[in-house]
Amino acid sequence: MGFRAGDVIHHAPSGEEWLLACDEERGEVICCGWPETIAKATDCTLVTAATAEERAALLARVAKSCAGQLRGSRAARQLAAPSPSGKGGES
Repeated sequence: MGFRAGDVIHHAPSGEEWLLACDEERGEVICCGWPETIAKATDCTLVTAATAEERAALLARVAKSCAGQLRGSRAARQLAAPSPSGKGGES
């Protein structure tokens, strides 16, 4: 499994730490903040992993507040996706 919403990662090309807005998809990550920034997951390393509760809360917040953006649509889809436990929003 790749990076998840709520994880804090280090983005090597920029030297910045980012809070991820949604789960990694297609080898890409999207950070919180403006402008909406998409980066290659291979350029990133994990600093702090989000808990399942932190992930679900952030996905819900991003889905609502960023509805017109790529990260909002990804967050909404990921939140609704079934997980191995059978509950949405946990993977």
